[in-house]
Amino acid sequence: MITEPRLRDDLVALGVAPGDLLTVHSSLSSLGWVEGGAPTVVHALLETLGDEGTLAMPAATPQCAAPPGADAAPPGLPVFDRATTPTRMGAIAEAFRTWPGTVRSAHPLESVCARGPQADAIVADHPLPFSEGPGTPFGRLADLGSGVLLLGVGFNRCTALHLAETRAARRRTTSVRFAVVHDGCRKLVETPNVADDHDTLFPAIGRDYLAAGRARRGRVGEAEALLFPMPDLVGFALAWLDRAL
Repeated sequence: MITEPRLRDDLVALGVAPGDLLTVHSSLSSLGWVEGGAPTVVHALLETLGDEGTLAMPAATPQCAAPPGADAAPPGLPVFDRATTPTRMGAIAEAFRTWPGTVRSAHPLESVCARGPQADAIVADHPLPFSEGPGTPFGRLADLGSGVLLLGVGFNRCTALHLAETRAARRRTTSVRFAVVHDGCRKLVETPNVADDHDTLFPAIGRDYLAAGRARRGRVGEAEALLFPMPDLVGFALAWLDRAL
């Protein structure tokens, strides 16, 4: 059984420190049997960062995306509510979303949750187009020098790579649609975004990044864990993508 003190010790050994700004992507099952489940992991992260640290996690809601071909908002399509709509980013992210003091950005599909001294500034504004690019919470996390912790997940789950592609000269693009309520009526809104990678390029970027020795590697519980600076990965990925695309 993985206890909270074990998780805190593992995080410190990896390089997480009090006062850090940290963006986390995670898989609860990868950690092993954690005593207390996802809330234990969130508490361990918050305790390790301390009162001066800020924790952030993507809180994406793909269940709010309209299906391809829909001309109007389907009756069963949920309308995003930043206070109540659950994230599909896993049990740890969902536990963090509901944690006392956590705040959330307002994007219907790609919201971000944060808690700590820098949280309000991070989530304050979230433009609808290119929701993972500059001027969004993801862009501000990079600008503020956030670390990234991949906790039992790969680079295919790392949103910083979407931020890098948003800045790329030949970025892959798509459009996304979601329902909003305006004057009591549901309507469908469409906006541009970078396309899903579908594990085509991002895992290769991750392999090259690790081969260059630019991330710290270790274990947290039973999970393989990677820790690195978000700005460093974004710069590396942008150069990689500009060569590949």
